[in-house]
Amino acid sequence: MKRLPVIVICVLLLFTPIDFTDAKTIDSERTTSKIIIEPLSTARVYGEDLSEDIFRAVSVDSFRNFLIKLTENGSRWITGPDGRSDANREAQDWIAEELVRLSNGRIEVEIIGDHHSVVGRLPGYFPYDAPALLVGGHYDSVVESPGANDDGTGVATMLELARVLSQHEWPLDVYFGAWNAEEIGLVGAREVAQEFQNRGIDLLVHYNIDMLLVRHPFAPDNRALLMAYPDMVYQNGRYWAELSMLMSRQYGNGLILPIDSSSFSGWERSDHFAFITKGYERSLFAHESGFAYDTAYHTSQDRWDNTLYNYTVAIEAVKAIGASFAYTMNREYQKAVREETRFILDEGQERTFYLPITTATSVNVSCRWWGGSADFLLRNPSNFLIGASYNSESSAWEPKTVMNPSVSQEGVHMLTVFNPGSRMTGFELVFEYDSDVNRNFVPDSQEFWFDTAYFTLDSDSDSIADAQEYIIGTDPEAADSDSDSMDDAWELEFGLNPLDANDGELDHDADGVLNRDEYSHNSNPLLEDSDYDAIPDLWEIENNLNPAYDDASEDPDEDAVTNLDEYLEGTDPHYAELRLERYVVPISAVGVIIVVLTGTYVVKHRR
Repeated sequence: MKRLPVIVICVLLLFTPIDFTDAKTIDSERTTSKIIIEPLSTARVYGEDLSEDIFRAVSVDSFRNFLIKLTENGSRWITGPDGRSDANREAQDWIAEELVRLSNGRIEVEIIGDHHSVVGRLPGYFPYDAPALLVGGHYDSVVESPGANDDGTGVATMLELARVLSQHEWPLDVYFGAWNAEEIGLVGAREVAQEFQNRGIDLLVHYNIDMLLVRHPFAPDNRALLMAYPDMVYQNGRYWAELSMLMSRQYGNGLILPIDSSSFSGWERSDHFAFITKGYERSLFAHESGFAYDTAYHTSQDRWDNTLYNYTVAIEAVKAIGASFAYTMNREYQKAVREETRFILDEGQERTFYLPITTATSVNVSCRWWGGSADFLLRNPSNFLIGASYNSESSAWEPKTVMNPSVSQEGVHMLTVFNPGSRMTGFELVFEYDSDVNRNFVPDSQEFWFDTAYFTLDSDSDSIADAQEYIIGTDPEAADSDSDSMDDAWELEFGLNPLDANDGELDHDADGVLNRDEYSHNSNPLLEDSDYDAIPDLWEIENNLNPAYDDASEDPDEDAVTNLDEYLEGTDPHYAELRLERYVVPISAVGVIIVVLTGTYVVKHRR
């Protein structure tokens, strides 16, 4: 009889299940939240063609206002270093101040030479030796002339492009020049060209603007503006003239006519020629087509409001040059030229794309189209058909290669897409080809603006190559550029900004763990549960578990309760707690056991 309580207790301990009535339960529907973070936002341009954006951003009103301001003080004549009008001096100061103001201080300005030319430099983000681009015109005028067209247009072009281009960070230096003393023999430009040469500045291209406002009254649209180029190898002259022509055709009114220097009587009479004599061969001359009809030339009638002047035509040159700069600087390392576009053609419509071919290459054309049929035609600069694909059936779901012809002739090739069917057809067109803009007989896809070794060099051993650090904007000499206690590589991996010291205090996944703490615990700042073990990162960190490792089934305090169960119960995974509810069965179960044991005992003793 005395052993009955002991037997009852032992049975209770042996068979009593742990009661989780008050503990948390796992929601089978619960999922870890993923926060999508946009890629690192930066103004730096790399592998992105902004030519159309720049073309559209150029404003005729802004251009005209620059020209008005420049000419309001009268003639800007100069006879020598110490002999010049007050208007000339004032123009020098105003141009310098405008370059700084327009760029919000990003353009570095200096006065070069005895004749006081103004030169602004918009620094590229690559610190290595790389070529630069130059656009400019002269700011002096002849005596008694306010010089609106000759050459207020050159200065206004340079200032307008400074305004637009300085809104982005480009890989290459862009120079903006306002030469003085052009009217007395290209003196200022020659001084600057010599200084550039002394400094070892390599110019990829130089566009000189001198008089844009008078259109030839009988010239067709495609001859409204002249782009004269040096008569030499294609890449040193004609390519750059044709590039500006293509920008005008692609985004504007197609007003530019490339013309070689041998056919241009005024070739040696403007500032580009001073650069050519100093070895800068890739210098071009943008000029009005109606010079023979320019009755205001070198007279007091060269005013901004002269009814002879056509600003709509003039602005096309400004837009095309800016777009040419942007197109040139979209190069991406180890990538060929690639164009992607979407468009719709009605029945019988066609669209033509222009490809400036600079080296022997193949032109790979692929397309996805839907709604009808399509024809694809590729013509060389002589207008001979060198590739064709006639397709009666659409390929609505997957893009397919429609042609891949080899080309070798330098010059502008034309790719035409034609809808021969009876229905509207939509297109997603991609074409690719290689280039050799600097004519060193190495495809551009196999080199870059500087030594490609920088794409493998990692000075700070942070797994990000030095060249890539410059593209991003991080410091190649520091693994944590913004000193926020999170390495650049980790921030980039998870879409944070390695240039923003404040994002360490943010909590992108709203799990209660700051980004800098996620970094220190090697957890994912975009996931509430980094290791998918059903235990939130915050709880694991607060309870000294590893949020980056699935330790849900482990039992560090050896109390026969897993980490997951400790989380669900709200107990400490590192302290073996004695909880009565783990050892006490529900009252109903106790009653049943007592009844059974009592019955067994009574029956036994009756015998």
